[in-house]
Amino acid sequence: MKLSDELFKVIYRLTHTKRYKHNRKRWPHVKISRGDCGQIVDFAYKGITIPIIDLKSLKHAFTGQLIMVASGPSINQITFKHSPSVLTLGVNGSYCLKDKINFNFYVITDIHFFSQRPEIVEQIIANPDLLLFLQVDGLVKIINLFGNQSIRCKVALIEDAFKLTYQPIQTLSEIKKDPTRNKSIYFYHNDHREHEPLAFETNIVNGVFPAKTVVYWALQIAVYLGFNQLYLAGVDLNNFHLPRFYETPDNITYSQLASDFEKNILPAFEHASYVMKALKVEVTNMSLDSALDTDIFEKQAYNDIF
Repeated sequence: MKLSDELFKVIYRLTHTKRYKHNRKRWPHVKISRGDCGQIVDFAYKGITIPIIDLKSLKHAFTGQLIMVASGPSINQITFKHSPSVLTLGVNGSYCLKDKINFNFYVITDIHFFSQRPEIVEQIIANPDLLLFLQVDGLVKIINLFGNQSIRCKVALIEDAFKLTYQPIQTLSEIKKDPTRNKSIYFYHNDHREHEPLAFETNIVNGVFPAKTVVYWALQIAVYLGFNQLYLAGVDLNNFHLPRFYETPDNITYSQLASDFEKNILPAFEHASYVMKALKVEVTNMSLDSALDTDIFEKQAYNDIF
C-alpha cells in the first residue's frame, strides 16, 4: 500500500504543476464535493464517506460569549468555574482540561499534533457533543490512526485560504483581485513591520488565513459563528522554553512559536485586534503576562470576569 501511495504521488507530480503540490498526498484517495458557496459538503477517503457539517449552516448560528482555551502555562492559574451556558472552544492539547471544562468546539490545524498527541486526539473524536474543526489532511490522519468508526464527534472541514483542496495555490495578491473572495476579507499591510502575507477572513467557507498559530484560525472561526464577546485563556506567547500546561519538561513537543512570533504571530494579532474593533467584537485576554500587550487586547483576570 505504501508503494502504491508513492506511485500516486509521482503520477500526480508529473501531471500537475507546482501550484497543485499541496494536493499530492490527497489524490486519488480523497474525494470531495463542494456546495454553492464553495465549501466542502461531502468527504470520502478510500471509499469511506465521513459525515461532515456544512459550514454554511454555521454562519452566525451563535451569539454572545465564547471562551477560547489555548495551551500556555498560565492555564494552570485558572479555576474554570464559569457557567456551562458560556460556550467554550479548545485548541490542540487544551482538551486535557475536559474534567473542568465542557468543550463545545475544537480546532486542530497542526498536522503533527495528531501523531505527537494521539491519546488527546482519541478523546476529542470520541466526544459526540463536540464540533471539531480541522483540515482535510487532519481528517485523513485521524482515519489512518484510529479508523473511521472511532469518530463520534461532529466534524466541520476548514481549509487554508491559500491552499484550497484540489485547487492551485493562490497568492494574497491574486485573492485580492478575486471579487468572489475578497469582499469578506480584511487585508493587512504595514510598511513599518516585516511580515508574511496576512489577512483575516470573516466568511470561512472561502478558507481561513493561517498565521503560524491555531488561535488565529480560531478567531476567524469564532467571528463566523457569530460570537461577539471572546475571552482568551492560555494565549501567553512567551516563555516558549516552558512546557505547555499539559506537558512536563520530559515530553515537551517542538514548537516554532518563538521563531515565528515577531514576523508572523504578533502582526496577526495586531491585525485581529483591528478587525475585532471594526466588527464590534470585544476580546479580553485572560493571560495577564501575555506577550500581547493591552493595545492589542484588553487584559483581565478570569476570576474578575467570571
